[in-house]
Amino acid sequence: MVDESDSTVGLILARAGSKRVPNKNTRLLNGRPLIAYTIDAAIASECFSSIVVSTDDARVAEIARGSGVSVDQRPSDLCGDTVRAVEVVEEYLQRTGAGNQFSNVAMLLPTCPFRAVEDIRGAMRHYQQSAPSMPLITVTQYAFPPQLALEPGVGGSGDGQSGQMRMCQPAAYVTTTRSQSIPALYHPNGGLYVAAIDLFLAERSFFTEHMLTYAMPAERSFDIDYPWQFELAEHWAKQIFAGGNGGGAVS
Repeated sequence: MVDESDSTVGLILARAGSKRVPNKNTRLLNGRPLIAYTIDAAIASECFSSIVVSTDDARVAEIARGSGVSVDQRPSDLCGDTVRAVEVVEEYLQRTGAGNQFSNVAMLLPTCPFRAVEDIRGAMRHYQQSAPSMPLITVTQYAFPPQLALEPGVGGSGDGQSGQMRMCQPAAYVTTTRSQSIPALYHPNGGLYVAAIDLFLAERSFFTEHMLTYAMPAERSFDIDYPWQFELAEHWAKQIFAGGNGGGAVS
């Protein structure tokens, strides 16, 4: 499925450090390392001319090489908690000169293990057929309307556990508090981000004023950032892959 005239390098970002879920990328989900799901989906999609795992973790590198994809040793100054993913992508593109070989760069996050192969293929088709002058991100609908969000007010604790709160958008409460009646809003889900390399380097981001989007269902957009989410993901994985070989790319 790779279009050599519009080639794409797929980057999977997987650093070693994770304070909330230690060793998150190599932690077993239904018997397989979390990162394996993203690697398998990227390979099975056949959408990328090259797949590269950016990491500082020896175990992640071992898993990646065992799957047949390339590994890029991430510079140590890009492995901290405050480093943004787009900084890692930018540094990789500049250091390797990937723009001389590929037209586009895609980023996939291991924290979205249930993305389907067809999600990647559908998003890439949409990107290639619509307007490659704009980036594309995969999204999913908010489960609860953010228009009804509350924020700590005067005397609030900041963690939401005590004190006062106020409405972020008071006007939203005037119309209705019935979530089904409020216009849907969407958020990125970590499934796929893609942009022309020259555009990405100019904007230094996948987020621009105008973007293409590809919506994915909530059950395939599950994002793992906390231990309790890992526990839910373990239960969900057992349902999805029941009777299978312990997991793999959802097709």
